Amino acid sequence: MSSVKRYQPDMPGKPRASRFAGVLVYLLGLPLLPAAIFSLIGGSATRAIGYGIGFFAAMVAATMIRRGLTIEAEAQRRKIVRRSSTVPYKFTGSVILALGMFVVAMASGDYSLIEQILFAGATLLGGYLYYGFDPSRKSTQIAAVGITSEELIELLEEAESKIENIEAARGEIRNPEFRTKLQKITTGAREILDTIEEDPTDARKARKFLKVYLDGAQQVTAGYARMHKQDQGGAEVELEDNFRRVLGTIETVIAEQKERLAENNVNELDVQIEVLQLQLEKEGVT
Repeated sequence: MSSVKRYQPDMPGKPRASRFAGVLVYLLGLPLLPAAIFSLIGGSATRAIGYGIGFFAAMVAATMIRRGLTIEAEAQRRKIVRRSSTVPYKFTGSVILALGMFVVAMASGDYSLIEQILFAGATLLGGYLYYGFDPSRKSTQIAAVGITSEELIELLEEAESKIENIEAARGEIRNPEFRTKLQKITTGAREILDTIEEDPTDARKARKFLKVYLDGAQQVTAGYARMHKQDQGGAEVELEDNFRRVLGTIETVIAEQKERLAENNVNELDVQIEVLQLQLEKEGVT
């Protein structure tokens, strides 16, 4: 047993390991499907039903274990601890898999009751040794902010999704100047997310900034990328000028907001947000 290593979803060099976690459970269950079919063809309904139940249990268990590992990997990546789900995914998945294997052993007719129980117990133990069970975490209230860690992480994930959308739109833009500006913008946005994560007391006042800033940047970038593909005729130059001005404003705003967050200057933050919002509406690039 000492040579068995528990699976670590966030090991160095494997930042996306959780995407493939639980695949072994899927593979474990796959042979049960043809076994059920062949048993049914052979006239053994009991075995067919038992193998079918085992296959279904393995698929459900794999899905739940993958979900648990994904949550755990994300929690380890964040500086802020995410509240574990009310559903202990990894433990529940392992139990379902153990019960499924118990049914398979029972349906096969080749094992005694004690052996069936041992078979299920070994499956449950194997799930624990390889994947581990869900850690116990509480949803903490961030002091002086009035927002739970779960809510803050959801805010950060939503912002990260918008940054990724900006990067996707950037990939459709050929202008080197605009691509460089957008790269600076997404880099600056992620630096702001890191600042908020390191100092959650900035979360409440940054909520509006993240939504207005990133929504605006996402819309204007996607709008330009979409319109740039079309034949704008003489409007092309005006479109580029408008987009250039908006990007310049966004670059300036994000630099100022990083400074404001460091200074905890809420009033200045709101003023600059309103200025950006008005310009986005005025330029009409979206």
